[in-house]
Amino acid sequence: MTPRCRSLRAALGGLLVLVLALMAQGVHAAAAVRLDRADRVVVVSDVERIEPDGTVQPVHLFDQAQAGAGAPFVERRYRFDFDLSAGRSGWALYLSGVRGHLRIALNGQVLIDTITDPLGPPPRAINVLRLIDLPPHLLRGEGNRIEITVRGGSGISLSRVTLGPQQVLRDLRDTKAFLMVYGPVVVSAVIGCLGLSVLLIWLRRPAEPIYGWFGIASVAWGLHTAWGVAPRTILPVSHFYVWYGSLYFFVVITLTVFALRFAGYSWRRFERVLLCAAALMPPLYYVAQALGTLPAVDIGVRLVMVTIAFTALSAVVRTAWVRRSTESILLVVAGIAAAGLGLRDWIVFTFRDDSLPVQLAPYAGLPFVALVAWFLIDRFVRTNESLEELNRELEQRVQAKSAELVTALDHMRAARDWAESANRAKTGFLAAASHDLRQPIHALGLYMAALRSRPLDDAAQDIVRRMDGSVAALDSLFNALLDISRMDAGAVVPQRRAFDIARLIHRLADDMASEAAERGLRFSARVGAAPQHVTAWSDPVLLERVLRNLIANALKYTHSGAVLVSCRLRGGARGVWRVEVWDTGPGIPEHEREQVFDEFYQGGNPERDRRSGLGLGLAIVRRLTRLMQLPLALHTRVGHGTRFVLDVLASEQSVEEGVPGEVLGPLAGLAIGVVEDDVEVRDAMVTLLRGWGCEALAGSDSDEVLRHAAARALSVHAVVADLRLRAGHDGLQAVAALREHWGAALPALIVTGDSAPDRVRMLQDSGLPWLAKPVAAARLRSWLMTVAAGARGPRGLMRRAENAPWP
Repeated sequence: MTPRCRSLRAALGGLLVLVLALMAQGVHAAAAVRLDRADRVVVVSDVERIEPDGTVQPVHLFDQAQAGAGAPFVERRYRFDFDLSAGRSGWALYLSGVRGHLRIALNGQVLIDTITDPLGPPPRAINVLRLIDLPPHLLRGEGNRIEITVRGGSGISLSRVTLGPQQVLRDLRDTKAFLMVYGPVVVSAVIGCLGLSVLLIWLRRPAEPIYGWFGIASVAWGLHTAWGVAPRTILPVSHFYVWYGSLYFFVVITLTVFALRFAGYSWRRFERVLLCAAALMPPLYYVAQALGTLPAVDIGVRLVMVTIAFTALSAVVRTAWVRRSTESILLVVAGIAAAGLGLRDWIVFTFRDDSLPVQLAPYAGLPFVALVAWFLIDRFVRTNESLEELNRELEQRVQAKSAELVTALDHMRAARDWAESANRAKTGFLAAASHDLRQPIHALGLYMAALRSRPLDDAAQDIVRRMDGSVAALDSLFNALLDISRMDAGAVVPQRRAFDIARLIHRLADDMASEAAERGLRFSARVGAAPQHVTAWSDPVLLERVLRNLIANALKYTHSGAVLVSCRLRGGARGVWRVEVWDTGPGIPEHEREQVFDEFYQGGNPERDRRSGLGLGLAIVRRLTRLMQLPLALHTRVGHGTRFVLDVLASEQSVEEGVPGEVLGPLAGLAIGVVEDDVEVRDAMVTLLRGWGCEALAGSDSDEVLRHAAARALSVHAVVADLRLRAGHDGLQAVAALREHWGAALPALIVTGDSAPDRVRMLQDSGLPWLAKPVAAARLRSWLMTVAAGARGPRGLMRRAENAPWP
């Protein structure tokens, strides 16, 4: 047994010894008083009661009365005569219980008068015990008369009157005060503390409700006992009896539930009925009080409590008979003692002859509560000891496993380092492979563009067209991979602004209508009516890319039927534009609805037919919608079609209209510096530029371009540089060197075959425009035409490319 367990048991044993000592002291005091009462103490039980009309009626004390309906208070007057056979000094009058305000007169002289406020709170607890010294000069040998008047707001009561020597009566009063007030106060404090201790254990282990029931019952029991002997109550008399009786019923209910749980019974319906009855007690008492039947109802409620308590006690006795353990037998003995004394107190209270009868249930309850608390705390301690032993075993096992884990971690670190090395090698390989693949494809595209500008027969034109289709497919693949790399690198930043979403939808419809017609599908776009001042708020470029991918995906997988794009305003100017893309395709099975957004996933295309796409369209859609924080929903039904739903914020900001672009004109006379270390790509670029009428100054680095420019006494209008150059150099450095020579305003375009996220991020941070290889000739020409427009003079003529800084 642990020291903590021994300390708990010692404390509980000390409490039991204290209670027994208190009870022994009370019994001893009562016995000592009874020795003197035989000769000199006079107990007056029969008195005369003076009615309000003046008539006299003999009554037997204990006597009580309730205020009638409408009466502000109730008052009773009593009188009796007595003779003295001994001396007149040292006599006293003792009232063992009086409820109400009091006036006492001896031979016509008032000894005590508290009837100054008859509607005030009546005396309680120790104040109910009255000991009044009788002045010797007022006493006569014969024919002494005592008159007692009792008045109260709701009711009054008077117990037997005792006459005798002052010291003897004082011992009587102190004994009763000890038994009825001081002892119960100590008992209630101990019971409440034990209940709180068990409640704290329950809070630590809420999975054990038996601790909670017992803790609540014990705390309520202690509060009920302390409340009953308190000299003052915080509630008016009419409310006090209601809630005092309700709390007593609640104590019995919770103790019953605990006893049933402790005995191993789980009668949940019976428990719920008991708790509902406890909740109905206050209304029942209030109704009975209003009807004037409170005493009768209180007797009935106490009979019910006795029945419930004996039901729980029977269950505990049956369990103790089955188990026959020391714990169960002790609990039965303590429970029977507590229940028996409780029954005795109920009988005394119901058929009492005293306003404040001696209650023994609190004293019997303390051993019961202490015994059960001992059992519960001891069980808790034993459980903790078992857990501690288990923890020690687990710690030993953990220590044994720790050495194995250290070795395993060493192996894992080695494997991780190898995996990271392999991953870096894979990333480098993919980046190099991407660059190396893009270079010849880029050169091939440039040669194709140059070849298309030459006269060819029909057969050659068909071959060029087919080759161009293959290059376009590769270009689409690389561009999709580059888009994903740019988004992974954080290089794509939404540029939100107000725009006309209806115009965007109609432009997409015009662009995609021809493809739908080629596939034999009906294609339509519908934009709902909306106020003209309501626009959309997002990045129109990225949104257009999302919608194009969704429409292309719908056209790709719809073999018959129609594709519809709808857009309507929901919620007004502060709502959203709901954009939906409908198709009548085969639908998406449930197990594929998340996979369709993965890279390179294509449903129904296990052979990877290129005509069915690359499987990157929806992956880009998901990444872009998350980037723009646009909610995207997928609704599909196998055999009926698919619907993608996208919500775009509405706005009342006006659309900034762009300035129409002017006709840029030809490229003849434009001098272009080409920085490219790959000979094939450089030659293809030079061939294409010269085919467009441009001057091409090409070299593997910036120094070679500057040498060609110096030899021909020319300066360039723009620079097109590859990102990756020889000897660890890059195109950004080459552009910086050329701008240092020709001026910081020199237009520059970076082309690259790298798709690694770090390279994409570096390009994004540079601020220079850039294109991914293979570069379509149309994109390159469009950029060059922009440069040419800036290079023209006021009359629209190209400025001569002299050896002078760029203005």
